[in-house]
Amino acid sequence: MVHRIARLTLRHRRLLAALCAGLSVLLAAGAVTRDPDPGRHVLVAAHDLASGTVLTDDDVRLAALPPDAVPAHSTASRDAVVGRTVAGPMRRGEVLTDARVLHAGRMTGYPRGTVLATVRLADADALTTVRVGESVDVVAVDPEGSEGPRVIARDVEIVSIPSGSDDSPGAPIRVATSEKTALTLARAALESRLSVLVSGG
Repeated sequence: MVHRIARLTLRHRRLLAALCAGLSVLLAAGAVTRDPDPGRHVLVAAHDLASGTVLTDDDVRLAALPPDAVPAHSTASRDAVVGRTVAGPMRRGEVLTDARVLHAGRMTGYPRGTVLATVRLADADALTTVRVGESVDVVAVDPEGSEGPRVIARDVEIVSIPSGSDDSPGAPIRVATSEKTALTLARAALESRLSVLVSGG
């Protein structure tokens, strides 16, 4: 029996070789089609970033994500983000999108007449309760106590939060508002202590 199989193998060795070669090609093609999608490359934070950080080349890195996991308006171009400012704190590995970094023109996308105003909060601990993009009401408190607290600006959007102390009293935040409200905030800052309340919208 063994001798018969050997004779048949020798007799049909070319056919068997051709069949083996064809099978190898099919298996290779199947392996290629089964390779997983390598993903899309996007820029992510290379390490934890504080709000207000001006991005450098060392602050970002490329990462591959499954196509379905890639956020809208993300980018793989370093030129699109390096030199721009982080809007709010970011964790290592978080994807950089247009909502996470400020545009070169910070008022881009806001209604006509919107200005950027600085509000120096009397209590720096208030920064732990607010986030960039959140709407807040600004409250003025008379330090002499001659009148009660009053809301002087409603529903203003926080544009940026400081990344650290600037060695001066309080903590400055920047808000998007109208010019009229910005002037009201500036006047109140001269004679009142300012704080914020999260607005209900």
